[in-house]
Amino acid sequence: MTESAQLGLLFRVHRRMLAVRCGKLLRESRLMAAALAAFLVGYAVAAYLLFSRGLAYFGKIPAAGSLLTDRLIYIIFFCFLMMLAFSVGVTGYIALYRSRDTRWLLSLPVSHRVIFLWKTIEAALFSSWGLVFITAPLLLAFARVRHPGAAFYAKTGLALIPFLIITSTVAAVFLVTAVRWFSRRQIWIGAGVVAVIFVVWSVNTVSRERELTERTGLSAALTFQQVLRHTEMSVNRFSPSTWLAGSVLDWTRPKRTVRSWLYPSLLASYALMGGLATAWAGRYWYYDSWNRSVQAAAIAARRSSRRAGLSRAGELTRAMRASGILAAILGRPLAAVTRKDALTFRREPGQWVQFVVVFGLLALYATGLRRLNQHLDDPRDLFLVAYLNLAVCALALSTLTTRFVFPQFSLEGRRLWILAMSPLRLPRVVLQKFFLSLLFTSAAAGTVVAISGNTLELPPADVGYFTGAVLLLSLGLNAMAVGFGVLFPNLEESNAAKIVSGFGGTLCLVSSFVFITTILLLLTYARLNFFDADAEPETWLHTSRGRIGVGLALLLSLAVTVAPLIFAMKRLKRLEILGNL
Repeated sequence: MTESAQLGLLFRVHRRMLAVRCGKLLRESRLMAAALAAFLVGYAVAAYLLFSRGLAYFGKIPAAGSLLTDRLIYIIFFCFLMMLAFSVGVTGYIALYRSRDTRWLLSLPVSHRVIFLWKTIEAALFSSWGLVFITAPLLLAFARVRHPGAAFYAKTGLALIPFLIITSTVAAVFLVTAVRWFSRRQIWIGAGVVAVIFVVWSVNTVSRERELTERTGLSAALTFQQVLRHTEMSVNRFSPSTWLAGSVLDWTRPKRTVRSWLYPSLLASYALMGGLATAWAGRYWYYDSWNRSVQAAAIAARRSSRRAGLSRAGELTRAMRASGILAAILGRPLAAVTRKDALTFRREPGQWVQFVVVFGLLALYATGLRRLNQHLDDPRDLFLVAYLNLAVCALALSTLTTRFVFPQFSLEGRRLWILAMSPLRLPRVVLQKFFLSLLFTSAAAGTVVAISGNTLELPPADVGYFTGAVLLLSLGLNAMAVGFGVLFPNLEESNAAKIVSGFGGTLCLVSSFVFITTILLLLTYARLNFFDADAEPETWLHTSRGRIGVGLALLLSLAVTVAPLIFAMKRLKRLEILGNL
């Protein structure tokens, strides 16, 4: 059997598996499928309207509207490039080197290049469908503003395909190169050097801008110039995102020249080159990199066991001491499960790296709000920025809870029967996962919001107000993630990214978005008197509007917290989940 026939066989098998799962979902959960479809359609319509209003607002800015709109398109596609490359790298690492499915395929008479290509395609599909879904309303809104004609949609859709191919293949080749030629220590050293360079560059940039602002002041022209200068990276002509954004912008202009086909030609040629490079790396590097990964894991396990043998008494003493502290608080069964979850999270770089990156960027962004505070004179503008900051932190929190908390129950997999037979009952395991995730995510999100409030120089009462709001959101988001994870488990999959990409993960993400939007609207309604020039901001809680808004927000958070957990407990009691073990 040729390699193309092997790749086609894998495609047909997975296509049939997907068709069976979708058919089963439509037969057994029609109401949930209809609700999910309604949420997706509602999100697409709302995103289209918001993008249309935003692009129309930018277009009306005198003398700079068109330039700002074009630069916004460049920035959006650049962000999509970075997110897609990172997601494909993480998902591909789990699928290529940590998946039991890959180990089984390597034992079959299937070419190593076919396995590498198929897993890369699979990771790209799992990582890109969400970005395509987000991009579609944006492109439709942009077309509504520019009126490019019907051919614009077809050309843009075709240009997205090589863009996704280039990003996915670059991430896959970089991944297999790193695993094949670099050790874990070298990768950590390189990451540390890059982090130090980034921190030094950020500090120098902030100090130079502060000196420039203090010396010259902040005029409108200087602000516009700084905005463009900080986004120059997104218009780099060596970046595929620049080629895609340039193609989209060229196709919306009335006078089209030969240059409008330069960027699409670059996308097509580099997509073909990326496919050839991926095929070559899969043939010559993948199996060696997989062997190297297995050897590194075995050496690390041997070293850890040797260290454990040398200092077994001390490690046992420390482990017993830590377990004793947890056992005194939670009890011995819950302490054991909590310690196991913490060690699993620490030993899985694909999990904690994303967590650290997202909250690290949020903390960096929060500290940068101080500069914005220097140029907003009206306190109401600062309050509006604080609400937008709360929305950003809440959306990041919903993404993390869906990505990390939702698959926790499913990751127990076929070992779930061990917990079911232990003295620790499954409902207590679910509650333990809920409280553990709530502890970490609420602490991180609350810290970021508190830092943001202090950098904006809000009053302590308002800092506490926004911090309490994000803690309230964290309570509901974690409950939804844990509850939906029990209601829609995938006990046969060990890849967390694939678990999240299923029906339950998508429903959890959409429901989180609706919950965040509703809570923010209620909290905004409670503080509307702040934007009234004749009202006293300090007395907002004593008004009927403030009490109604806060009371409804509390009731909604309580309902969203309790309802998913109750339904999850009922399903556990019926033991429907254990039927397929």
